[in-house]
Amino acid sequence: MSRGPRPLTARQEAVMAVIRSSLAERGHGPTVREIGARVGLSSTSSVAHQLGRLEARGLIARTGRDWSTCVLVEEQPARRPGLRSRGPRAGADGYGQRLAP
Repeated sequence: MSRGPRPLTARQEAVMAVIRSSLAERGHGPTVREIGARVGLSSTSSVAHQLGRLEARGLIARTGRDWSTCVLVEEQPARRPGLRSRGPRAGADGYGQRLAP
């Protein structure tokens, strides 16, 4: 039996909210200590663990070495089974050439 992805924990939701608000207000992610202060984690290691789990799930990504460079990853729209792309490259090989029928 296949299960969907697990929902975020309350703490992960809180961390995501802090990141969203920081990106909206300042244009860059918060520091590990800022996240810890706003979600109630005193250990920077605990904050880094939460950030690592969010990164592993593909919800955030770092553009640099520090966590303050994190950005939200755009969620891909869910694909409906049985539908194929009808975009400009539909029916073309890797070089944009039409495939012979």
